[in-house]
Formats: sequence, structure tokens, C-alpha cells
Amino acid sequence: MPVNAMYKNTFLLLNAVWSTDSDGILGFLLEDHPGLLGIVPGQCLQDWMTQVSVEHESRCPAAFIPGQSFCVELDITASNGHAHRVLVTGLPQGTGTEVGYSGAIVDLTVHCRALDDALSKARQSSLIIEHSDDLIAHSGPDGRYLHVSPSYTRLMGWKPEQMVGRPVIEFLHPDDRASAHDALLYLVSPNARPLVTEVRKRNAVGEYAALATKACPVIDPVTGRSQGVVMVSRDITEEQAMRGQLRDLANEKLALVDSIDDGFFSVNAEWHITYVNQRAAAFVGATRDAVLGRRVWDVAPGLAESPIGVHLREAMATRESVSFEAFYEPNSVWLSERIYAYADGLSVFFHDISERKAAEAKLEELATRDSLTGLPNRAWINSRVDDMLKRTSQAGLATIFFIDLNRFKEINDSMGHATGDLLLQQVSERLCQCMRPGDVVARLGGDEFVVAASCTGREAATAIAQRLLGQLKAPFYADGLEMCVGASIGICLASPGVTTQQLFQSADTAMYKAKTSGTGGFAFYDPSMCVEAKRALTLEMALNKALELNEFEVYYQPRVDLRTKRILGLEALLRWNHPELGQISPLEFISLAEERGHIEAIGQWVLLQACHAVKMLNARFGLDLRMSVNVSARQLRSHSFVEQVLHALEASNVDPASIELEVTESALIVDLGQSGDMLRRLKQEGIRLSLDDFGTGYSSMSYLRQLPVDILKLDRSFVNQDASGFGFVAALVNMAHALGLSVVAEGIETTELMGKLEGMGCDEGQGYLFAQPMPLDAVEEYLTRS
Repeated sequence: MPVNAMYKNTFLLLNAVWSTDSDGILGFLLEDHPGLLGIVPGQCLQDWMTQVSVEHESRCPAAFIPGQSFCVELDITASNGHAHRVLVTGLPQGTGTEVGYSGAIVDLTVHCRALDDALSKARQSSLIIEHSDDLIAHSGPDGRYLHVSPSYTRLMGWKPEQMVGRPVIEFLHPDDRASAHDALLYLVSPNARPLVTEVRKRNAVGEYAALATKACPVIDPVTGRSQGVVMVSRDITEEQAMRGQLRDLANEKLALVDSIDDGFFSVNAEWHITYVNQRAAAFVGATRDAVLGRRVWDVAPGLAESPIGVHLREAMATRESVSFEAFYEPNSVWLSERIYAYADGLSVFFHDISERKAAEAKLEELATRDSLTGLPNRAWINSRVDDMLKRTSQAGLATIFFIDLNRFKEINDSMGHATGDLLLQQVSERLCQCMRPGDVVARLGGDEFVVAASCTGREAATAIAQRLLGQLKAPFYADGLEMCVGASIGICLASPGVTTQQLFQSADTAMYKAKTSGTGGFAFYDPSMCVEAKRALTLEMALNKALELNEFEVYYQPRVDLRTKRILGLEALLRWNHPELGQISPLEFISLAEERGHIEAIGQWVLLQACHAVKMLNARFGLDLRMSVNVSARQLRSHSFVEQVLHALEASNVDPASIELEVTESALIVDLGQSGDMLRRLKQEGIRLSLDDFGTGYSSMSYLRQLPVDILKLDRSFVNQDASGFGFVAALVNMAHALGLSVVAEGIETTELMGKLEGMGCDEGQGYLFAQPMPLDAVEEYLTRS
């Protein structure tokens, strides 16, 4: 928005006309903006003038000398809170003793400085002109100089007496005189606005200087008539030379653009191509000369209907720059596009990212597919069942079939992993043959498979289970051997409000029921199977007071450098020692604490204990250990989480660099925007951040790049894979290093596995091979021995 427009929106003009009776009481008032002056008919004008302008109180009574006109300037505060300078003028009306007044109130705020310049040469000289390096001049309505600043003598060589009285255009370059004449005529016309222009003016030795000039009309505030024009000029001769140099530099930059690996083109507001580099021309199969000046839609016919074309039109319409990635169908390539919008067109950079997209797609596939069988993995099937539970389907209820092979471990141990792998691949093929449209099968790991289907009831689910069992009862053949395995299947039909996790757990419980009842059978989940419900209720009641009764304890598990085998830090792990129930697994109570709202208080307690512990250990042993603390999804959703962390740091006086917060993929993905903001705030405080259990959730490259994490922790389910899974682990390690992240492998239990992970480039390791989780006093003994 122009400055004048902003000023006008802020300061509304307080112009008004008025009249009073012989007692000074307002009988008539007409305002441009009623109410802003704070005066109403029936009020004494002299009282109002005294009240609103204390600074000029002494002048106000003198203004009302009977039978005499007056003119008073006042600095007032309008009812909207803004300060204004107004001119109050009055003329006596009537004869004898009945003399009233009529007059006007004129707002001088916007132009008071210009009016002061025009009406007071002494003030101009002392406050502005005498001390200004700008060329300041005042011309009359006839276009002749009335006054020029001393700077004309210093900068142009003209004495004031050589210019005053002569036409303004006489000193201009002949080619500028016509336009200057028209401008002066406009500026002395009614409702004229200030103009900014560039002219060439002759100095006293006959040379011309380029001047940037702002010309403002001077208006008599009472009569509204023009009193000429005030012109403020600045010598821009050197600036114009600089512009030429900048143009040359721009040409050099265009040459540079032509040498980059990106395609580049620019278009004007009519979509005509104004510049194109060789790479962009080659992209559409043409030469540069063949496309210059043509409409971009004609050069690339498929562009207009593509997503890229949509972004181009939006950028042109909104004048907003944008960056994005899109598939360009005519060339069958993925492009990274950066569109820069200007007032007169667009500049576009693009780069072929097809290879990167293919690599990302492969990584996404590896993250959601079982590498041995090619079936979807646990992460994918979890997401699919989530969707099934959200949809209401006429085909029936979401139903889970949890399948476990009965003799797989025996075959795998006796005939070797290679034979076991072949068997699993054949099982996968047979399960896929049983799938109806809409049904899906996934491998969870080992010899466990899951089928997710929609069933109208137990009868339909029974038919599917019998078909699955029939396929798996037939012999399998591998390496010339015949194998019969069979399977046990647990079935759970979704009920209202059930979650994916509960559905899987119930089907798993039913599968164990089927396995104990004999091979080759299936069982439907029944609540009576699950005694965990009673235990869960007991745990819930005990959990309410566990923190208050000091039943929690923090254990610590070391994390080591896989190359040097030196301990680098510890992970804080919560344990619950109940006086009656004994040691309770975190797998039982952590999710319950989240559901019941206890996890924030418990998490804050754990963090504080961990901060004190690492502070003490580092001080006692002269180490620089890092303490890793797990953060739950509910903690991340708390708006006060960052403040809670900072409070723990302050209370323990621990270096923020000693603390590492672990967050899981599933916790982040609930609200990636809020989670990302919190992590960035923590990162700014010097706290390290790690992504825990990577590979078990969404494992998306797109969101991983958005998060300010330092460390990637590989879930133990990926670390403890067979040989075929190590390729995926290596890919994850390489991806993490490419993103500048360190990699920690969890669940290392053997020297052989440690060596393989070290060879893949894993930075740190954690697991029973190094040490089990232990209480703080045991950690001190461990460090003493180390």
C-alpha cells in the first residue's frame, strides 16, 4: 500500500464548518467524519477549544474578541485516539450586540509541514532548506520559481537570485520540458496529488544532472486555491550509472542461468517466453530461438492441463512464489519446480527428480513390504485396518484372521533357514490365492500372518477360515522335500469402538486358544478367553496412586559406540514395582497410563530423575554421557511440554546437551505440525532429539526431512532379522546418514549381530549384549568396572 494511502487510513481528515450564536453556542456543525472532533451542536465552541488543546489555552479566549475574525491552530486528540493539528477560523456575523460567528475547522495534519514551508520562508530556511543536501524549490501557480534552497548554489552552481522569477522548465533539458510543463499544470489544478519523476536539470556550467524529483501541490487551507508547487530533488546521476552496471550484471547472471543444471525459463504477464536456457529448450525438444516469444502453453501443449500448469496460473494470479514437486505426464518425469512471481511475469526453475522419486518409492516399499514374501508388513496392515474400522461397509464388519504355522519352527531348525524361507514364500502365495476382492494378507514376522477381511458374521468368517486352512493343509515342496505344516487361526470380528490394536490382540488370543485345542483349527475370540481384563482393571486402580506411593523406579540401559565399544550414554526406562503384583512390565502399564491421563505426570517425574542421574554420573566419573528419555504421544500433545522440559533442566542444573528426547513415529504423526514446532523449540534449547522405533510406523521420507531430529533408532524387529532383511537395514542406515542423522540399533544380543550392524555403518548399539537395564546404583558399579 502506498505511504499516502496508509497515512490517510490512519489519520482521517477532521474538516468541518460551523456557526455559533452571540453566546458562542454551536448551532450548526457539519463534519467530514462526525464524532471525531468530539464536539456537538449546543456546546460552546470556546469551551471545546480550551478543553481539547491545553497547550493553546491562552490563545483561545483571545480568539473571540467581539466583532473580530480569528484564526487559531490547535493540536488536538480526536476521539479515535489520534493526534491532529487543526486550524480553526471564524468570521463575525450580524450587527450590534447580536454578533455570532461562522467558520471552518481545517485538518492540517497531513500537509502542515508543506504548508509551513510554503507560508514561512524563514521557517523553511532554518528547519529544512538551510540544512538540506536535497534541492528544494517552491514555484508559484505560474510555474516560476518563488524560492530555492541554498543547496542549489552548492550543488548546481546557481545563486537564488539567478533562478527566482524564471520559469522552472527553462532549466530543464529540452527533451524533458514538455512533460514537465504538463506536470506543473496538473499540480496546480484542483485535487492534484504529489508526483514522483526523473528530469535532467542544467547546472551553472551548462552540464545536465539527472534528478529524482518529488513535486507536491501547495494548497491554501482556507481558500483551497493553489499556491504553487514544492519540489524536492536528489541528484541520481551516479545512481543511473549504477543502473547500467546492474543491467550488465543482470546479463551476466542470465549467462550463469544458462550454465546451470536446472531448466529455466521466464514468461511475461501474457505468458510469452522472454528467456529460456538451453536445458529448458531441450526439455521440450526445441531450440532456444524456436521458443522465445511464443506462449508457453503452445511450446508445451500438455503443460496447461498438468498440475504444473495449475501452479503457474495460480502464481501469476496471486503474484506469490511457490515450490513444489509434480509428475509431468508428457515427458513421464517427476520435476521439482520453483516458481518466482513478479509484477510483470514469472521465472521458473525445474529439475528432473525421477531417480530420487524412484529411490523414495523403493524405500517406501521396503518400509511397508515384507522383504522375504513381498506381502504387506505390520505397519501397512495396521493402517489398512484403521481405514476399515473407520468405514461403514455393507460387506460386513472388519475381521482379523491371525494365522500361525504349526510346525514351522521344527522345519526351520531341522532343515535350515533357506528351506524355511522357501516355505514362507509358498505359504504367502497360497494365502493370496484365497483372497476375495478387498481382502488383504500381511506377514507380521516369523511364521505369523494376518488376513483382514470384511465379514457379515461368524458364518462368513468360518468359510474364510476353512478355505485358508484347506490351502495350508496341502503339502509344500522345497528342495525336493515334502513338508506338511498346517496352521492355527484366531478370528476376531470388530465390535463398536474397537481399535486396531485391540482387534489384533483379540485375534492373537484366539489363535493361541486354537493352537492349544489341536492342530489345524480355528477359534473365534471370546471375552472369557482374556483374563487380562481383570488384571487391567487392577492395574488401572493401582496406577492412580503409584507415583504418589513411590512405586516407580528408573532403570538405565547403556548405549555404546559400535566402533570403539565405549559407553556414550544411557536410556532411562521406567519400571513399576507393585507391593502385591510385583514387577509390572511397561508394555502393560504405559499405554494404560496414556489412556487414563497419568503419563504426563509420570513422564515429568522420569525426566527429572534422569536429569539428576546424568548430572551426578558425569560429575562423579568425569564423563560426558548423554541421557535418553522417552516421550509419549500424550506429552507431545501437551502445550506445556516444552516448559516442563525446561523446568526439569533448570531444577537439575544439567547441560541441555546431555539430554536426548526419544519420540516415536506414531506419536509424531498424530499432529506433525504441532510436534514439529515443539521439537524445533527444544532443539533451539540445545536438546538432542531421536526418532525411536523407526521402521515400525509410517517411516516416510517426506516427514522425516521436516523434523529436526539428530538420531534414528532402528526397532529391534528390523535389527533381529534374517539375512534377507539386512539389505533393508543397510538402506535405512544409508538414508539416515544421507540426512545427517546418527543411527542407533536396538536389541543387539549377539556378537555376530553387532559385527554385521557395525559393518553396515550403524553408529551406536544397545541391547543385552552390552548390558541389561539396571537401577542407578548398579549403573555406578558398571561404570566403575568399565
